[in-house]
Amino acid sequence: MDSSIRNRLLTILFVFGLGIYALLPSLRYSLMDEEKKSNLSDDQIDYFESRSIKQGLDLKGGIYIVLEVDLPQLIDNLAKNKDNNFNGFLIDLKNEYNNSSSDFFTVFENLADEKELKLPRYFINYGKTKDQIITQLSLQSEDSIKRVIEIIQNRVDQFGVAEPTIQKQGNNRVIVELAGIEDSERARDLLQSTALLELMIVKNVESTNAIIRQIDSIMTASNGNVEQNDQINELFDSSSSSELGFSSLLISVGGNLAIASKDLTALKDILSKEDVKQILEATNSTILTSDSSIKLINEIGEEEEFYTLFHLFNNAELTGGVIEDAQMRLSQAGVTAGQAVVEVEMNSEGSREWARITGANINNRIAIVLDKKVHMAPVIRSQIFGGGTVIEGLDSIEEAEDIAIVLRAGALPVPVTIAEERTVGASLGADSISKGTLSMAIGLLLVVCFIVFFYKMSGLIASFSVMWTLILLLGVLALLEATLTLPGIAGLILTVGMSVDANVIIFERIKEELRNGKSVRSAIDSGYERAIRTIVDANLTTGIAAAVLYQYGSGPIKGFATVLFWGIIVSMFTAIIVTRFVFDFVTTRKNIERLSI
Repeated sequence: MDSSIRNRLLTILFVFGLGIYALLPSLRYSLMDEEKKSNLSDDQIDYFESRSIKQGLDLKGGIYIVLEVDLPQLIDNLAKNKDNNFNGFLIDLKNEYNNSSSDFFTVFENLADEKELKLPRYFINYGKTKDQIITQLSLQSEDSIKRVIEIIQNRVDQFGVAEPTIQKQGNNRVIVELAGIEDSERARDLLQSTALLELMIVKNVESTNAIIRQIDSIMTASNGNVEQNDQINELFDSSSSSELGFSSLLISVGGNLAIASKDLTALKDILSKEDVKQILEATNSTILTSDSSIKLINEIGEEEEFYTLFHLFNNAELTGGVIEDAQMRLSQAGVTAGQAVVEVEMNSEGSREWARITGANINNRIAIVLDKKVHMAPVIRSQIFGGGTVIEGLDSIEEAEDIAIVLRAGALPVPVTIAEERTVGASLGADSISKGTLSMAIGLLLVVCFIVFFYKMSGLIASFSVMWTLILLLGVLALLEATLTLPGIAGLILTVGMSVDANVIIFERIKEELRNGKSVRSAIDSGYERAIRTIVDANLTTGIAAAVLYQYGSGPIKGFATVLFWGIIVSMFTAIIVTRFVFDFVTTRKNIERLSI
C-alpha cells in the first residue's frame, strides 16, 4: 500500500474511532430502559450524563419561565428621604407602568413631570438635574438586571440543571429555560426567592403588648366604636384574647403569639393601614410571621393551621451580605438530631458584628429572617465568636439545600415575579424526539436513494460519507457537551444536504473531465482540484453566518448555529478527504477504465 494512502487511512480511522468513542456513551444510555437506569450507581449516572448528548427543553421537557424585575421596587430601594408625596408617586408609577407598553423610565419621567416631583430631593446621590438622575437610575436598572441574571445562573448551576438557558428579554425581563426539571414548584421558588437574610432582635413582651393596644385603638376608631377596653388581656398569658380588632385574631402558643392561616389576609390588611404603618415606623417595629405553620386543635375540636407571629426591631442587626458559605447538614445532636439544617459561615466583618450583636443581647431572642419570613428565633445564651450560626426549623432536606444555594449565590438586588410560565411535559419531549428522528431518517433515505440512482456506485461512496458525517457530527456534539434541541435536529438535516451538495459538485466535475476524454485517474484528480475551491467558498460563507448566529443569538438559535458550524467542518472532511481516499484506494489497486458515476 502506498505510504500516502496508508497515512490517510490511519488518519481517517483515528477520526472515525474518536467519533464512535465519543458517541458510544450516548448510544448506550439512550438504549437503556428505565429499570437498568435505576440500577446504575451515582458514579455511573454521572459518567453517562456527562458524556452523553444533552437534550434541550423541547426534547427532554422541563419549564420555561419569564421573570419580570420589579423596577418600581428598585426605584423605591434607591430613594432617600421618602415621604407621603413620594409614596403616592410610587403607587401611581406602578399602576401606570403596569397599564402601559412604554419604556419604564419614559413613564417615570412623564409622571415625575406631571406630579412636579423634585427628583434631587430623593435621588441626590445620582445627580443634581432630572436628566442626570434618570440616566443614573437607568444605569442602576441595567446593572441590577445583569446581577439578577448572574445570581440566577449561579443558583441554577448549583441546582444541577444541565445547560440552562438564561437570557435578557427587553428592559426588565429574564427568560429561564430549565430542561429535565420535574419539580417545577421548587424551581419557581428557587428563582423567585430574593434570599434576603436578616438577623433581627425580637422585642420584649411589654413592647409587644403596647403595640397591640395601639393597633386595637386604631381598629376600634376606624370601625366607629367609641367604647374601648383599656384592660387588654396579656396575650402571653394563658387567658383568652379579648374581642378587639387586632388582638382578637391572636392566640398564645407556648409563650409566642400565633395567628390562624385563614386570618393572614386580615392581618395583611391591618398592617397595610396608614395609621398602623406610622405607629410601627415610630416605634421602629415590624411584625412578621413564621415560615412554617403549626397544627393545633381549635375550640370545636378541629385541627387548624397557625403561624407564629413575631414583633421585631425594624432595622436588621446583620444581613446576608456577610455570608461566606452556607451548607446543608443533618443535625447531629439535641432535639433536632437527624433534621436538615443550614450551617452559615460569615466573613471577618460579619464575624466581628455577630460577636458584638450576641454579646450585647444575651438572654434576648434574635430572629433569623429569610425573605421576610422568620425561620427561627432562639434565645442568645452567650456571646458567639467565629461567625458561625445554624438555621433550623426547616421542613425538608430539599428546602435546606435550596436555602443554602440561594445564600451562597447571594441575594437578588431587586424582587422578581413570574410573568409567564410554560411546562413542556416528557411526553411532548419524547414526541418531538421521535418526529425529529423520523424526519431525519426519511430525509437521509430519500437523499441516499436519489444519489445512488443518479450516480450509481459513486453514489454509494457519497452515501457512505453522508452517514459518517452524521456519526462524526453527533460525536463532536457529545465531546463539546452541547445541548441538542429541535433547531439542532434541523441543523443535522441541513448538514446532510450540505454533505451531499459537496459530493454532487465533485461528481459533476469528474463527469465533465471524463466527457473531455481524460482517464479515470486524471478525471478524479482534476474533478477534486476544481471543486475544492467552490466547496470551500460556499461553506465559508455559511460558516460566517453560523458564527454570527452563535455570537448574537441565544438559546435554540445558538444550538442551531453550533450544529451548523461543526456540520460544515465535518461534511467538508467526509466529502473531500474520505470520498477522495476511497476513489484513490480503488483506482490505485485496479486499473479501472470506466467509472460508475
